[in-house]
Amino acid sequence: MKTETTQYEFSHGKKPKGYGAWMLEVTGTDGNGSYTTETYQITDKLGDAKKAAVRRMKAEIGAVKNVVEITVMP
Repeated sequence: MKTETTQYEFSHGKKPKGYGAWMLEVTGTDGNGSYTTETYQITDKLGDAKKAAVRRMKAEIGAVKNVVEITVMP
């Protein structure tokens, strides 16, 4: 799973870290070539927020087997 922070870094001038209200764009796949992207707002430490976003996506969209990328939005 890749974490993309370029947009956040451009907007805020620093890497994302710590506790905050994070907007995370999560891209997942079913393993057969189909991809879907969802955006979640989670307030927590960044690492815990990413884990929670992955859990939510897998719970809400049953076909998602793997998360390919998480983009931290500005």
